[in-house]
Amino acid sequence: MSIGILGYGVYIPQYRINKAEYVKAWGRFAAAGIEEKAVPGFDEDSVTMAVEASMNALDHAKVDASKLNAIYFASTSSPYAEKLVSSTIAMALGAPPRVSVADFTSSTMAGTSALLLSLDFVASGRGHFALIVASDCPYADPGDFLEHPLGAGAAAFVVGEGTPIATIEGSGCTTIEALGERFRKHGEKFIETLGIPAYTQAVIMNTVTSSVKALLNSTGRKPSDFNFVVLPQFDGRLPSGIARKIGFEETQFVPSMIVSQVGDAGAASPLIGLAKVLDEAKPGHKVLVTSYGAGASSDAVSINVNEEIMKRKGAVSSVKDYLADKKYIDYIYYLKIKKMI
Repeated sequence: MSIGILGYGVYIPQYRINKAEYVKAWGRFAAAGIEEKAVPGFDEDSVTMAVEASMNALDHAKVDASKLNAIYFASTSSPYAEKLVSSTIAMALGAPPRVSVADFTSSTMAGTSALLLSLDFVASGRGHFALIVASDCPYADPGDFLEHPLGAGAAAFVVGEGTPIATIEGSGCTTIEALGERFRKHGEKFIETLGIPAYTQAVIMNTVTSSVKALLNSTGRKPSDFNFVVLPQFDGRLPSGIARKIGFEETQFVPSMIVSQVGDAGAASPLIGLAKVLDEAKPGHKVLVTSYGAGASSDAVSINVNEEIMKRKGAVSSVKDYLADKKYIDYIYYLKIKKMI
């Protein structure tokens, strides 16, 4: 019996708004490489999306919620400034009252942080099964171009003892102090920046590159060892720049790209990208997942895909299934859903 990822699931809202609607409203769409993005419905938020993704992950892992020993929720758009959301998710899933819960917030790298800590939780012997779910729908002022790429979605993973579909080989992390990037002040609803995109992109590229190098050094791997690479997806242009700097090929990172159809889903983006490549992965494949949080810090995680994954193909709706199930809305309806008008 070993410890690893036992199953996973995603949820992407059905509503979509395409860039043509923004062009009609603003004369341009300031989000490179994004054709459309996912939009939560009137009755959806980061909590409801998290529950949907978590139920899919439990079904995929063939683990009953009553067996969960930990539930971790990751998001930058929790509906509460002070209140556990992971406890709400636990109750919705039917987890036992003695389950350990925690919320990871304030950073778009919260999803990978929760994933790595869930592995530590099980490996320490504190419990047999942990569920982590990253669910996000970040907000910005509709009059700010920063709002254009922001999408929504959720991804959940069950980590535990058994016969994993994938195991985590190692990780690397880099943390620096960088001011003026994406941030949201206490008490404010909207994210903002100082409006220096060249600086922000340089910080992201340097930080992610450093965390990947730390991972490669610790595992003895090289870029060509990986079949799939998941890179930060704040827009559709940044991943290719990071890939070139590190030495990854287009064929390695393109399969994970969800930003062109989902938009920037905050803390959920890296894990939705991971789910997408696991949908396609075969035994023996290696996956490198990276994340980035303004401030700044980056995680890099190396994952080995196991034979067990072939037994779970098609067990739950895939990322492609959710991407195909969509309903387009216009910009006015979008603003109503977002409660901006």
